[in-house]
Amino acid sequence: MENKTHLKECYCSGVKPALAYEYIIHINETEFSTKNQTIIGNDLHKLAGTSSDTHFIRMVTKKGKIEVGPLIKIDLTECGIERFIILPYIQETIDLENCFCEGVKPVITYKYIIKINGKQFTIEQEKISREEILKLVDKNPEKHRLRMFTRNGKEILQPGQIIDLTECGVERFVYEALDCTEGFISTNTIELPKQDLYYLSSITNLVDFVKNGNLNWLVIRDLDIPDGYNVKKADAAILIPPHYPTSQLDMIYFHPALSRTDGKMIGTLRDQSIEGKIYQRWSRHRTAINKWNPEIDNVESHLDLMLSCLRAEFNKR
Repeated sequence: MENKTHLKECYCSGVKPALAYEYIIHINETEFSTKNQTIIGNDLHKLAGTSSDTHFIRMVTKKGKIEVGPLIKIDLTECGIERFIILPYIQETIDLENCFCEGVKPVITYKYIIKINGKQFTIEQEKISREEILKLVDKNPEKHRLRMFTRNGKEILQPGQIIDLTECGVERFVYEALDCTEGFISTNTIELPKQDLYYLSSITNLVDFVKNGNLNWLVIRDLDIPDGYNVKKADAAILIPPHYPTSQLDMIYFHPALSRTDGKMIGTLRDQSIEGKIYQRWSRHRTAINKWNPEIDNVESHLDLMLSCLRAEFNKR
């Protein structure tokens, strides 16, 4: 029989913990010791100075995180226990995008909400691979690239790359078909950078290109409109200026026109004729602290900004 058995060392080396007089365990990032081979959830609470009334326990194993109730028995000699997580119930689920927007570091917890191409997914591991992210959206890793948006810009993830979701600065993920023609309507009237073509091919909306005189328009059909407006979907037009992406994208145009369901007025709206229809122009512009950067900004980032302006409308009046 061993004097001491370190569960985390056994986990990392892939060996079964030996019978011992003392077992070293990790609760969050702190080491604790116990002479009991079998413990229950309340024993862990006692070690950590917490209570099952206010805190939850998750056991981190090779199979993922497992819920540990107050009276659940745990054999410390079972293979594959790395550590225990004990945190307040209010921290059970962490939204990575919220952490990004608030500039805070995500805590180690039980569940994480990540955003992939605008849709939210809840996962239970804090470390996830490129392939696992693509599996969530049922995309073939060999036929799609995956970009991670962070405070340091956009990063194309490499095969097998592992992302630690507890690291500060991960905002969201975007997958793009490597075949630019998938779901994409080609055109000879507008030339867009490859990153725009990848993005447009990854969304499910129909995309059209419209030329009105000397103006080139990108129209995204049936775009989802945030709650609080008279319609759930609308066609959204973006004017593609000459010399884009050196020249910035500005404003957005909707058909049919948007109005607030609470009846309040929306400021700085104008009419604009596009493809023989009257679109509603939203005069929303970048600020001095959010200047256009042709190295990282594109159709996707502009659309995100414009949709955030639609949501922010309800905070203004």
